[in-house]
Amino acid sequence: MVLKSLEQDRQKLLLRQPFIGMVLMNLELVPTSGDCVKTACTDGARIMFSIPFYAKLNLEERLFVLAHEAWHCVLMHGLRCQTRNQRRFNIAADLEIHFILQKEKMKEPFVLPHKTEWDGLSAEEIYERLGHKPPRDYRNYVPRRESEHIRGKENGEGFDQHVYAGSATSLEDAESQPIWNQDAVERLRRFVIQAAQVMERAQGHLPAYLQGIVERLRKPQLSWRELLRQFVTSCYGGSRRWLPPSRRYLTKKLYLPSYRSDKLNAVLAIDTSGSTTDDLPQFFAELSSLLNSFGKYELTVIQCDREIQHVETFTDARRLPRNYEWVSHGHGGTCFKPPFEYVKAHNLKPAIFIYLTDGDGNAPEKAPKYPVLWVLTQDGQNRAKWGRAIRLKHG
Repeated sequence: MVLKSLEQDRQKLLLRQPFIGMVLMNLELVPTSGDCVKTACTDGARIMFSIPFYAKLNLEERLFVLAHEAWHCVLMHGLRCQTRNQRRFNIAADLEIHFILQKEKMKEPFVLPHKTEWDGLSAEEIYERLGHKPPRDYRNYVPRRESEHIRGKENGEGFDQHVYAGSATSLEDAESQPIWNQDAVERLRRFVIQAAQVMERAQGHLPAYLQGIVERLRKPQLSWRELLRQFVTSCYGGSRRWLPPSRRYLTKKLYLPSYRSDKLNAVLAIDTSGSTTDDLPQFFAELSSLLNSFGKYELTVIQCDREIQHVETFTDARRLPRNYEWVSHGHGGTCFKPPFEYVKAHNLKPAIFIYLTDGDGNAPEKAPKYPVLWVLTQDGQNRAKWGRAIRLKHG
């Protein structure tokens, strides 16, 4: 019943808001029961809805929820939180969407406290302006008449707020965030660009705010640190990994996505032929910070030139230090194959494999079953025909 309602609402939204409606047509709608989803959330490929939550909403509220979650996808919020406080970033992301929906002249039943001058800011910028102690639970705010201006005092904070009629709530549940898959992100990027192209042909132009979003998706200008974090997060985003709904419940028309707690298993191969030495300090500092933000992990570091020279293992109990005192082993020619052979021989089964190199070597012909990221030095050339590559740039 709820799934049918979702599909009908999606059609209505397509007529009212063509751009976000077209994006939404490419996303799977999944109604759920149980405690795993309290309101609604997304992993960039699916939007999961709590059946009790969605069933209580009227039409305008349901359309708002659909648009809201689709905009989380367009803005790639699932990749942007990184090591920030999850709940605080959710609030900032919801407010970034709030200002967009205002421009779309869409009625919002759930508006969080904010400052009007935050209009046009990114979620990251709003996150900083929220302060380190935003109100613990926005849902506890007493509804007041629309646009009544009040002064917030909770937790000692003193920022101005607008509290609107209706129940103020963040739609995303900070305790159960789905993991964004890299393949889904690339598909989503194409969907958004295609929807924008259709809109542009139909209207002759795009609104300025939408034009900026689309241009960033067409030509992403991200630092290697950001790209490294996105790669790791999309392969393994934290202690909770979402699984497909259990088939046992599908006959009862119940969709119950579950999660499991995991340890991040990763392999780092380092080309020790001499060209990577200058880049190691900044790379280790970034990787250490990233790994330590995940909780449990096991990192196998393989030094290799033409053959494996040294192997070392780090875990959350024996952490990879930011200022790791690197001692290089071997300085011969380069062959990329031995680290992959080592992984297979020792049955490591990594969730991610990172290879730091100048790219001057022979890679295996076939890609392994696990994700591989080639981290190239500034002047390095990618010789591999598979995997994803990013380039280290100084500064």
